[in-house]
Amino acid sequence: MNIALKITSCLSILLALFLIYTCVDELQGNMSVSDISFLPLLILIVVVSNAVFALLLLIGKKKPQREFLILQIFIIIPTGLLLYQILFNSTISCT
Repeated sequence: MNIALKITSCLSILLALFLIYTCVDELQGNMSVSDISFLPLLILIVVVSNAVFALLLLIGKKKPQREFLILQIFIIIPTGLLLYQILFNSTISCT
């Protein structure tokens, strides 16, 4: 279980960084932060908070728990699908 937590934590951090990069890249146009819809903003907050908890787990500030592994898996799967759609479908975006 310890190895699975480390793998999902690293994956959570990578997905969060990539999602932030994608959103910032889209905001560099003539858009402002107020143009972002509520749902993508909520998803971004959930993914970033998951990445912060994963970072805390990796540096040892938080002890490993099975529930956290299950929560990470339920966050990683839809986030991975969302990023896949953003990359390979030009009509879907963060905003």
